[in-house]
Amino acid sequence: MNDFEWFRDHHTENIERMFAAVGDLYAEFWNDFFHFAIFDQPDDSWDDAFLRTHRFYAGALGIGPGGTALELACGRGGFANFLARETGAEVLGIDLSRAQLRRARRHKQPNLQFLHHDIMAVHELDQTFDAVVLMDADIYLPDKRLAIERISRTMNPGARFLLIAWCKQEGLNSLQEEVVLHPFMRYWGAPSLESASGYNKHFAAAGLRIVDQIDLNDKVARNWETGYRRAIKAAQELSTAKAASYAWKSLRQGKESLRLIKEQFPAALYIKAAFDAGFLRYTYLLAEKEGQALH
Repeated sequence: MNDFEWFRDHHTENIERMFAAVGDLYAEFWNDFFHFAIFDQPDDSWDDAFLRTHRFYAGALGIGPGGTALELACGRGGFANFLARETGAEVLGIDLSRAQLRRARRHKQPNLQFLHHDIMAVHELDQTFDAVVLMDADIYLPDKRLAIERISRTMNPGARFLLIAWCKQEGLNSLQEEVVLHPFMRYWGAPSLESASGYNKHFAAAGLRIVDQIDLNDKVARNWETGYRRAIKAAQELSTAKAASYAWKSLRQGKESLRLIKEQFPAALYIKAAFDAGFLRYTYLLAEKEGQALH
């Protein structure tokens, strides 16, 4: 069994081990939001860019008081907390990583809940939603077509689904994927990448109509560059006493965690190369469930 087959066939174990090891490392260098900020102006601060990005996403979902929203792969809960606070909707965040959810639950609002649950079993939740969002975690889905189908089943008629996806460029040959994309996918535990056209097909098959689609690469370029520079900075600091702290945290979870932490640094280099080559496309996909809204 190759690495990608293992990531697919051991989906739950893969996510749990990955984020138990690297969640704190990412948070230290990327804060609570593991997704990217959209920079509309060259002098935007990070805080301004994230606030504008989150307002854009919340507006696209079109929910308010009395509505229900689901964030898939909610991570440390930053965006779910924003949705609950800014829209007044009832918000549920789900994630497979218990380590991430422990951080997410520090957000306390009466209309916000978190649940340990798998996206691949999302159709087993005992409720449906007016809005669903999945950001920057689609690459971990072992079966993207099936995931979209099951997500659609949780949506009320007229509900919106916002997918912020790491897509591969259309038309890449197998050698380009192997040389540029596969290295960081192995380091990240990602079983596959989908293309934007592939997602369009999955959406149509699941009864979801595309409302808007945007290639955001130009507007998120600063994230790629910053991620690369922060990885370099973190690697430099590994020669200091901080290395002992990372090693101690990971060793409490076993040598496997230490390996995963180490692999995040070359992963950042390969991701930057994939972006510079245009092989990775940061894609905004907004879809709507067929049928008339009930409210």
